[in-house]
Amino acid sequence: MFFKVMLFITITLHIVATIVSLRLTKRTKFNLSWIFITIGFAFLLSRRIIEALPFFSDFDPQEYRMAFIWFGIATSFFFAAGLILVNKIFDYMEKMEKEKRETEKRFLSVIIQAEESERARLSKEIHDGLGPLLSTVKMSVSALKNEKHKDKKGEILNNLDIIINESIKTVKEISDNLSPHVIESFGLGKALKNFIQKINATKTVNINYNNQLKEIQLDNSVEIVLYRVICELINNTVKHAEAKNIFISLNHDNKAIIVDYKDDGKGFEVDSLFKPQVKGLGYYNMYSRIRTLNGTIDTESYPDNGTTIKIFIPLSSDVEKIKKLKK
Repeated sequence: MFFKVMLFITITLHIVATIVSLRLTKRTKFNLSWIFITIGFAFLLSRRIIEALPFFSDFDPQEYRMAFIWFGIATSFFFAAGLILVNKIFDYMEKMEKEKRETEKRFLSVIIQAEESERARLSKEIHDGLGPLLSTVKMSVSALKNEKHKDKKGEILNNLDIIINESIKTVKEISDNLSPHVIESFGLGKALKNFIQKINATKTVNINYNNQLKEIQLDNSVEIVLYRVICELINNTVKHAEAKNIFISLNHDNKAIIVDYKDDGKGFEVDSLFKPQVKGLGYYNMYSRIRTLNGTIDTESYPDNGTTIKIFIPLSSDVEKIKKLKK
């Protein structure tokens, strides 16, 4: 009885080993070494079953003696060939690790470049926008001090008032670009609606916006990332896609926030986004922002066939609790 139990356990372990080997074959992209090893396990399992049959039935193994020997030969061959070729698995793992390091290095480089680009943009906005306005204010104040311009005092003050208002507007625009205060005051939905209304007013593209996140409260960091990413997607479409329509949908399920973005523009080759290049920092920046939230962003685009982007961001436990309480 004990011997039969051990045979049964051995056969069960061989079945498990064959299944695990099959899964490893899939994980290593059907590497030839694991294919041979899996076949070897399959032959070994068959042989163990033939060995066990006489203890559970009237089966006579002598009738299949040659088949039994061939099973043994095949098992030895496939195991030996698999182990000889196993070095390819380590080469594959090393290749994957190298690609992972290169990708991380590229993302880090892009983040640094994006930060430098943002600093340069901010410096240019202050220098070219706010700088001349403040210089004009200074000249107006100097003119007011000058006795020769007493008769033009009212005109100078009116001009000064206009310039100061323009300066305040410029500072507000710079501040909003750095940190969109409308999100803190009204939330992601209204902040995006406000931005989309400004784009629609230009008549360059028509944006259809559907927000289904009204019943849940998101973390401020999540809202800011989504706002930045969606605004960047819209800007990319307006600048490069020559699209007539954009469709944006914000939704959620029990596990994640879902953003669906689509345009009917000229599209592009998605593979080109991942090639080392100076251009395209906007997309790298978006990917890095989404990754900070453990989210994913999937892009599908073809030349002359528009672009479809789907973003998933996991819901936090706090949001899930709020949703359950509302139910």
